[in-house]
Amino acid sequence: MAQVFDLSCLQSLINYSFANIARVKKELNLDESINSLDFFCIAILKFDTQKNLKYAVEILNKILRNSDAFFNEGNNFIYLVLPGTDESGATYILEDFREFLGNIFKYKVLELKQDNTKDLGKILFDLKKAL
Repeated sequence: MAQVFDLSCLQSLINYSFANIARVKKELNLDESINSLDFFCIAILKFDTQKNLKYAVEILNKILRNSDAFFNEGNNFIYLVLPGTDESGATYILEDFREFLGNIFKYKVLELKQDNTKDLGKILFDLKKAL
């Protein structure tokens, strides 16, 4: 089951996740870049109705991994954080989910690495604007 958070916690959650990853890599003496640890995807999903959004939230609660998180912004938007998932993997997951739900949402995906999450507010704004 994924964790549901308030959007204001997103930057803190990402910082916390990367700090834990850095600690584990240091303890294991891992200097190399490991994709499943060093990047994640953020996706924004836009629903036409609040009813569709509520239904999707119920399903997401059941199908996402424990390491995934999502943020219900209200206004028919959900942000997903998918650690260790590249853009093609996130797109595959979301296309499958969208088809299962009968194409009731649109989405955009952005792959990020630890070093380019400093201005998360702008990243989220640009992602939402692109939708």
